[in-house]
Amino acid sequence: MKVIRINPAGSPAPKNYSHAVSAEGGRTIYLAGQIAFDKDRNIVGKGDVVAQARQALENLQRNLEAAGGAMTDMVKINTYVVNYHQSQLEGIIGVIGEFFPEGSQPTNTLLGIDGLAVDGLLIEIEGIAVTDKPLP
Repeated sequence: MKVIRINPAGSPAPKNYSHAVSAEGGRTIYLAGQIAFDKDRNIVGKGDVVAQARQALENLQRNLEAAGGAMTDMVKINTYVVNYHQSQLEGIIGVIGEFFPEGSQPTNTLLGIDGLAVDGLLIEIEGIAVTDKPLP
């Protein structure tokens, strides 16, 4: 499988994401949006979007690994933030950077939204990965 992350000259310098990702071969893993629930459906990091982002990414990683992939296989994430304000950007992007090593950043669309399915949840992250690893 071949994955190329593209950040062309003339585009703004990306921070913990890639402008484009091209994948050839392999199988695709689609990951449902993950939120800041622990295994008992308790909200982790109440009132703290960065703590909730970390929990959502841990949940995303767990599901991806269960499907036979790794975070370095991720090609696309969508990040939804309740009542988003620009002051939250650095914290959210910083946590995302903890999960994607330099050179393996997926594309990322970050959207501000009015709410999520459960009151108290501040962020949801979904993803698409492409891997050459066999089904588990």
